[in-house]
Amino acid sequence: MFQDHIHINCLKEDQDSKGYLDKEKHEDASLSSSSIGSQKLLEVIDITSEDIDAIVPTEDYEGEANTLRMWVISIVLSGVIGGVDSFFLLRYPTLHVGPIVAQLVAYPIGMLWYYIVPAWSIPLPFGKSIHLNPGPFNQKEHTCVFIMANLVDSAAMVNKNVSVEFFYFKRDIGIDRMLLLHISSFLMAFCWAGLSTDILVTPANITWPGVLSICALFPTLHSRENIPVGNWKISRLNFFVVVFFLSFVWYWFPDLIAPFFSDIGAWISWIRPENATLSQIFGVKTGLGLFPLTLDWTQVSSLNNPLTTPFWSTACIFFSFVFWIWIVMPGLYYQNHWQTAHFPIMTSAIYDVKGKSYDASKVIDSKWSLDYAKFKKYSPVMLPIAFLMNLALGLAAFSAMMVSFFFRFHEDVIGGLRNKKTDAHNVAMEKYKRFPWYFYVCIGLIALGMGFGFSGGWVDIEFSPASYIVSLVVGGGLFLPLSLIESRSNFEVALSSFFEIVAAFWFKGKPISIMFFYTMGFGTLQHAKHAASAAKVGHYMKVPPKVVMSVLLVSSVWAGLVSPAVTGYLIEHLKEVCTAEAKNDMYCRSSKTQYNSYLVWGLFGTHIYSHGGRYSWVMWFFFIGAGTASIVCLMQLKWKKNVFLQKFNTTLFFGGASNIPSVTGINYSSWAFVAFIMNIWVHRRRHGWWKKYNLVMAVGLDCGVAIAAIIIYFCVVYTGGSDGFSWWGTEVSKKGCDHTGCPHLTSKITPPEGW
Repeated sequence: MFQDHIHINCLKEDQDSKGYLDKEKHEDASLSSSSIGSQKLLEVIDITSEDIDAIVPTEDYEGEANTLRMWVISIVLSGVIGGVDSFFLLRYPTLHVGPIVAQLVAYPIGMLWYYIVPAWSIPLPFGKSIHLNPGPFNQKEHTCVFIMANLVDSAAMVNKNVSVEFFYFKRDIGIDRMLLLHISSFLMAFCWAGLSTDILVTPANITWPGVLSICALFPTLHSRENIPVGNWKISRLNFFVVVFFLSFVWYWFPDLIAPFFSDIGAWISWIRPENATLSQIFGVKTGLGLFPLTLDWTQVSSLNNPLTTPFWSTACIFFSFVFWIWIVMPGLYYQNHWQTAHFPIMTSAIYDVKGKSYDASKVIDSKWSLDYAKFKKYSPVMLPIAFLMNLALGLAAFSAMMVSFFFRFHEDVIGGLRNKKTDAHNVAMEKYKRFPWYFYVCIGLIALGMGFGFSGGWVDIEFSPASYIVSLVVGGGLFLPLSLIESRSNFEVALSSFFEIVAAFWFKGKPISIMFFYTMGFGTLQHAKHAASAAKVGHYMKVPPKVVMSVLLVSSVWAGLVSPAVTGYLIEHLKEVCTAEAKNDMYCRSSKTQYNSYLVWGLFGTHIYSHGGRYSWVMWFFFIGAGTASIVCLMQLKWKKNVFLQKFNTTLFFGGASNIPSVTGINYSSWAFVAFIMNIWVHRRRHGWWKKYNLVMAVGLDCGVAIAAIIIYFCVVYTGGSDGFSWWGTEVSKKGCDHTGCPHLTSKITPPEGW
C-alpha cells in the first residue's frame, strides 16, 4: 500500500502520465462506489454487528449468575412448563406454552424473591456460603432461567415416543428404561454442543438471529435506559408493554371470538365452498393458500418470527416455496402423476386405493411386521403430492447442505477454531474460564455408556448397540452443517425424512427399531442445536461460560426426567386417553401421526422407494441437490463480490419449502410480506427506530399470544365456557372443501401393480 502511494506521487510529477493517472483514479473511485453499494445492500438484507450491538450489551455488567435463587426458579419453572407442554402435546389442537413464558414470568418471581426473602447466608465448609437473597434479580440470573426452560421444553419428540411406545405399540418397557434412553440422548447432545462452542457460539458471524429477540427482552425488563429515536421517546419497556397488551387482546379474536380472521386468506374459496379447484388454489388448510392475508400472528410466525429473520434468508425460503410448491407441485398434481390428483393437494395423510386414510394396523402381524397376505387383500399405500414433495425436497436439502458444508469447511470450521475472537462480546468474556474439552468428552462417554446400556441391556428392545452407534454417527455428522445454516438464516431445515430413509433401509420391516433410531439420531441432533443456541444467549448476555454449561448439563438430566415421566403418567392414569372417546380432546393426534410414520417407513419404505418402487424417483433428488449445490458453490468462488450470489443458499432453496404440508401458502406469503416490511422497508427508512424497537416488537407479539392462548384454554375452553358459542365467523372455515380436503379427481382409483 505504501509503495502504491509513492508510485502515484511519481506519476503526478510526470505530465505525460496524467491521462493514465486520471483513468486509474476514475477506476478506483468506481470500485470504491461499487464496494460501498454492495456493503449497503448487505446491511439491508442481513443482520449486522451494529444491529446486534444496539440490542445486546457489548460490555459486561455487574451481577452474580450462579445463585440459589436462579437454580430454584429455573428448576421449578422449567419443570412446570415442560410438564404442562407434555400434557398439552397429547391434546388436539395442541397448545404450546414455550420458554418465552418462562422468561416473562421469571422476572416478577425473581423480583418478588428479592423483596420478601431475608438476606441470610447459610455457611458451608471451606469458608463458603449460600446467600438466600443476593440482591436484585439480575439479567444473568434471568438468562439462566430461560436457558434451562428452553432446553427442558424442547422434548416434544420425547413425549411422542413415550405415547407411541406404551400406547400404540402396546410395549411397556418401563418408564425407567425410557428415562435412560432420553437422558442419554440429552447428555450426548450436551457433549456435542460443548465441543462445538468455538464453531457455533463464540464466532461473531454466527449470530443465531432467532435468539436476538430473546436477548432484547432482558435489557427491556431490567434496564431503564431510554435514548429517544426522532420523535419516538417511549422506552423499550413501555413499548413492549403496549405491544404485549395489543397482541394479548387481539389474539382472542382469531383464536376464539372470530376464528375466520385466522383463515381470511381463504375467502375466495368460501364463496363456493364445495368447489374443489377454488379450495385447492385459495384454501389455507388443504390448499395452496394463494391469497396472502391473515390477521393471526400464529399464522404469520408459523415458520419462525419474521421480524428476527435476515431478509436474505427470507428471500431464499420464499423463492423456494414459490418455485417448488406454487409452480412445480400443481403441475405434477393436475397431471395426476402417481395418481396424486385423487387425494387433497396439501395433506400429510396417507391413503388406500379407496381414498380413505390408510390403516397400517390392517397389514401387520403380532410382531409388528408386514403380513403380505393381509397387505394384498387390503391396499397398497398411496401417497399425496405434498407428502412426496416434502420427502424429495428434504433429500435434496440434505445433499445440498453436505456439499456446501464441504466447500465452506475451512472457513466455517477450521476458521472458527483458529481465528481470534476480537469482537466486543468475546473481549468482554475473556476474563471468564471455560470447561476444558475433555470435560465434554467425559460427559459424552457417560451418555455413550447409558446408550449402550439401553440398546444392549435388554433382549426385548429391538435396538442393537451397532444401530445405536450408527444413529449417533448420522446425527453427529449432520449436527454442524444444520446448526450453521440455522445460526445464520433463523430457519430450521427439516431433515427428518433423511433419517427415516436411512432407518427404513437399515431396519427393514422393523418400525419399533426405526423409532429408537430416529430418537437417538435425529432427537440428539435437535437437542444439541437447542443447547448451542442457548449457549449463544448466555454468550450475548455475558453469563460466565461455566455457569451456562452447568445450567445446560442440569437441564439435560432434568429434561430427560420430566417429559417422559409426565407423559408416561398420563398414559397410565388418564382414562380413554389417545382414543376417540378421550375427554378434553386428549386424542394424541401428533403421536398417532408419528406412529403412522414409523409404520409406513418400517413396513413399506424399502419397497416403494427402492429401485422399481412406485416412488423411487424421489431418490434422484439426492443428485439434484448435490449437483445444484456444486454449481452454485463454484460460481460463488468465481464471483466473490456478487452479494446476491453469495447470499443464495442452495440448502434453503430446496429445504425452504420442505415444511409443507404442515404450513401452507398463507403462512409463507404472510411471513415473507411482514419480513419485507420490517427488515427491508423499515430497516432502510427508519433504521434508528428499527434498531431500538424491532426485536422488542417481535418478542412482545410472541409473549402476548402465548399468555392469551394459556388463559383462553384454561379459563374458557377447558371449563366449558365456550361450549355453544357459534356464529358464521366460527364455522365458515370448518365447512367446504378446504376443511375436508376435496381431491381434483373423484373417479375410482386404479390399484397400482406391485410396489
